[in-house]
Formats: sequence, C-alpha cells, structure tokens
Amino acid sequence: MVAGDIGEPRLGLDEETWQRLADTVDLIVHPAALVNHVLPYGQLFGPNVLGTAELIRLAVTSRVKQFTYLSTVAVVLGNAAAADESADIRTACGARDLDGDYADGYAASKWAGEVLLREAHEAFGLPVAVFRSNMILAHPRYRGQLNVPDVFTRLVLSLLATGIAPGSFYARGTGDGRGHFDALPVDFTARAVTALGDDAREGYRTYNVVNPHDDGISLDTVVDWLIAAGHPLTRVQDHAERTEHFETALRGLPDRQRQHSLLPLLHAFAEPAPPLAGSALPADRFRAAVRAAALDEESDIPRLSPDLITKYVADLRAHRPV
Repeated sequence: MVAGDIGEPRLGLDEETWQRLADTVDLIVHPAALVNHVLPYGQLFGPNVLGTAELIRLAVTSRVKQFTYLSTVAVVLGNAAAADESADIRTACGARDLDGDYADGYAASKWAGEVLLREAHEAFGLPVAVFRSNMILAHPRYRGQLNVPDVFTRLVLSLLATGIAPGSFYARGTGDGRGHFDALPVDFTARAVTALGDDAREGYRTYNVVNPHDDGISLDTVVDWLIAAGHPLTRVQDHAERTEHFETALRGLPDRQRQHSLLPLLHAFAEPAPPLAGSALPADRFRAAVRAAALDEESDIPRLSPDLITKYVADLRAHRPV
C-alpha cells in the first residue's frame, strides 16, 4: 500500500514511487475529494480539481489506464441536457455560475473534474467511467460504520434529539408526484462502481447512480418509520413555526449533539422541497447496466428500507451523539 495526498503535486510521492505506479497500475478508481457543502469553490479547487488532474497525469504516463471517477448529481441538477447519461458535459454545461447556493462550490469542483476527464478521453483515448451519486447511505449490515457528518445522519440525529419533525418535508400541492428520497446504501453503490467501472475498458461512460423508483418512500416515510420504531416525534404542520422551534431546540442541545446536528446546514431545509416521482435525474443507462451485471439476487437498484433507518439509530447510539 502506498499513501499519497490528493492535494499535492504528484500526489506527494517521490519520483521513483510515482514512476513505479505509472508503469504498473492498470486501473485508477478516484473517489478522493474534500467533501464539504459549505466551502466555496476556491477552497475545494486544490484537492478536487488539481488532484483529479494529477491522477489523470498518472493515468496517461507510461501507458493509458482505465479511470473510474466518483462525481455527484449536483453537477447536473437543474440542467436536463447535462443530466442525460450520454451527454458531453463540456457542451451540455459549458460553464457554471458560483452564486453561493448550497453545495455550489463542491458541485463546481466535481463538474471541473468531469470536464478534465472528457478532455483527457479525447486527447489520449483515456477509458473513463463517471458515477454521479446522490446521497450514499450507511451499510445495511456492518454496525458502527456511519458517516456522522453527512446531511442525512445529521437529520436523523436532529429528529431524535429534538423530537420535532415537519408535517412534511415537501411542498403540498406542487410537483409531478409523491415525495421521494433519492439515496442508495454504500454496499450497493460500491458493488455497482466496481463492476461497471471494471467493465469500462474503452470509451467514455457516465452513470447517474440514483434511486429511480417511484415508490413514495420519502423523508416523510423516514419519520413514519422512526415513529413506528418507538421514537417520540411531534410533527409541526406550520413550516415557519417548525423551523423556529427546530432551530431553537438544536441550539439548546448539549455540545456534542449540537456539533453533529443539522444546525450548520439548516439553510438546505429552509423551504419545503418539491415532491418528485423518483429521482430528479434519468438513470436508464445505470439501471440497465445494474440489471445486466446481476449485482445481487434482485438484479435491480434497491429501495430504501425501514431496517436501514432503525440501524442508523443503533449506530448513532453506539457513536454516542444521541
């Protein structure tokens, strides 16, 4: 094993180690990033953009290697042309505005990575598989493996710690369908990335790694499951009233709980979300590839389950923030 630093030139490696990797590596899988939805683009540029450029340099040194890149759905949200899994990101989304919206800097840094990979594919014939994930949830079996700082874990912790939930996370009477929470567990995501990335021996493929099921399983359903599991939650129907009570309750939590709560990310929940029937992104290519790969006995993209949500509670208690 060789430890490097994605934020350093040549990954912080000495020349001999760099050259040895360039000569012997067959496949580069690039999930490394500074994942932060608050920091601006300038602070994410080094590790997320220059770091990707350094890995591309490694990928085309000595001989061309396969390249798997973990991106984010935020790159193409709100842009139907760019969200097409067959689109060229350079023409479908040739520039980005940095308006300071939620996760704007992070999305721009991953967009820049996709642009660099398109350029490298065209210039050097680099075989690339890009995987745009939405929320990646915890493993359904392994205890204690929880990403405590992510927004979903913060949400579950905050609901349990305050006992306050919205009447609905979604705007009523709007949208084209029922509320839906677009998230996939990490074990399935890892299997899909491994299998489909290894299969990409040539060309350039993009997959929207999303949960496309129009199943009505939403954040409101998560609250239902928590209540059914015996956790006392009071739904506050008025959004403004709920927001005020929720923030006050979060600020009153003990330090350890407050640090792991939704408090720094409340702006992401400032307004009810429009309900959607399934994912906001198309996933025809991804779903077809998953079915063809037969990753599990279902041979399909999994749905969110109450067992996974109750496991979150047990894992949070093991970490002692609730």
